[in-house]
Amino acid sequence: METIYIKNMVCDRCIRAVEKIFDKNGVIQIKTILGQVEIKSPLLPTQVTNIDNALKAEGFELIDSSKPVLVTKIKAALVTLFGQNEIPEEFKLSTFLTEKFPYDYSHLSRVFSHHQKDTIEHYLIRLRIEKAKELLTYKDNNVSEVAYNLGYASAAHFSRQFKKMVGVSPSVYQNKSNSRNSLEDI
Repeated sequence: METIYIKNMVCDRCIRAVEKIFDKNGVIQIKTILGQVEIKSPLLPTQVTNIDNALKAEGFELIDSSKPVLVTKIKAALVTLFGQNEIPEEFKLSTFLTEKFPYDYSHLSRVFSHHQKDTIEHYLIRLRIEKAKELLTYKDNNVSEVAYNLGYASAAHFSRQFKKMVGVSPSVYQNKSNSRNSLEDI
């Protein structure tokens, strides 16, 4: 049995796409989860090349080192969190990550910053803002409801952060037709 690590897997749709790629290349999978595929036997060099090319075409990438795997898992955990309907107001990033991973927060933060050239906190803010753009585009919620759904303590704090990142206030953004990024692309 061998584990293959894959970068940019962040949702169930990603799992299905990766499974299809491995199936198409005749690889027997034991289990496929976010960021990794357990296979029955080692890949042949031609399979590695074919799978790597197919993964890249779909926006994924094979990973060699174990530390970037941790970064991928952190990103996947945070993207999954934002797939939920509502983030609790008392959400604390360090608690969330230390409950998910067997490392202390300072280690997770160091590894993430080293490989991403950005902090986990800034990554979380970018995710929140992209999710806010999505929620504002639907026009089902007002700015206060979006702030609450994303775990902000106040709508004012959310509005300041949104304006700093996007350049316009959430209410102006909601009334315009703007482009968004996929959470997986952040």
